[in-house]
Amino acid sequence: MNKQAFKTRLPAVIWILLCAGLIALVVRALTLKSTAETPKDVIMPVHATEGVLRTAVPATPTPAPTLAPVPASEPASSTSPSYPFWSEGALWIGDSYRSPTLSVDLRVVRDSKTFRKNVVYYVADIHVADVTQIRAEASSGDFKHPRYGEVKRMADRVHALVAISGDYFSCQAGSLVIRNGEVYRKSTRNSDVCLLLKNGEMETLRATRSNMSEILEKDIWQCWDFGPALLDSDGEAILSYPESGIFVGNPRSCIGYVEPGHYIFVVVDGRQRASRGLTLAELAQLMQSLGCVRAYNLDGGASAHFYWKNDVISKPFDGGRSISDIIYIANESYDASPFYFGMKGRSE
Repeated sequence: MNKQAFKTRLPAVIWILLCAGLIALVVRALTLKSTAETPKDVIMPVHATEGVLRTAVPATPTPAPTLAPVPASEPASSTSPSYPFWSEGALWIGDSYRSPTLSVDLRVVRDSKTFRKNVVYYVADIHVADVTQIRAEASSGDFKHPRYGEVKRMADRVHALVAISGDYFSCQAGSLVIRNGEVYRKSTRNSDVCLLLKNGEMETLRATRSNMSEILEKDIWQCWDFGPALLDSDGEAILSYPESGIFVGNPRSCIGYVEPGHYIFVVVDGRQRASRGLTLAELAQLMQSLGCVRAYNLDGGASAHFYWKNDVISKPFDGGRSISDIIYIANESYDASPFYFGMKGRSE
């Protein structure tokens, strides 16, 4: 190309370059404007990390929908409690069980704050349509002939859904024994007793107020003679137990009562680094916090066991020991082919 031709085309080249630069500036300005207008609560797509592609998602969780108000139901009566049973047979949902006559929810709680120490306890929140679903079983199979046996073996034999240690009746000479509606022993050892009546109500009688003739006049389904009672007549935690002589944390087992048809089984691990156990006063406070208006201490220490879904899931001290009896809820689904939905346990 000669000099004359170059001079002729130079202005056109410069013009083209200027136009290209101007176009680039306009595109850049439009890009910045689009970015600025992107909503702040949206995270734009980014490159995949470890094989997972991230897509645009809200930065904050979407609020759960508000449920429509549910009309208030009639107060539960002592004979026909209105609880959310499952009408289509037996149903498992994780660690919850539903049937037409039974509702059980399990919680395993690990707490290091409430009592300023490590505590692990197991709670079965139980609703029954009939109080006779709360049953007792002796190791020998008969409360007339006490023997000692493993909790799991007893619970397996009666197809228990949930079970806890009882009152060690075989070791309590002279205690009152009424199990599953049958009177086996009519004596008392001057201790607090717990009565589960056939109308679903629960009473705890202090030793100073126990009268055998008055007790036997009641329509009793179960009677436990171990103690002590944990809540007073107003449902408040009893904080002093001078008759106990044990003032340190221990493994515990107890039964609580909210209202007819609604009961609580609790077992506390103890004498371990992971769970120091509870004193009686602390156990009383726990039962009150769970909504109980009556609560009664059962055989604890190495006897304290919590059985759930075919196994002992608590951590009994020193591996546990053989005992004479359990309290349990029968697994109605044993022959009913229950529907299982989600089997992962739940803990806090």
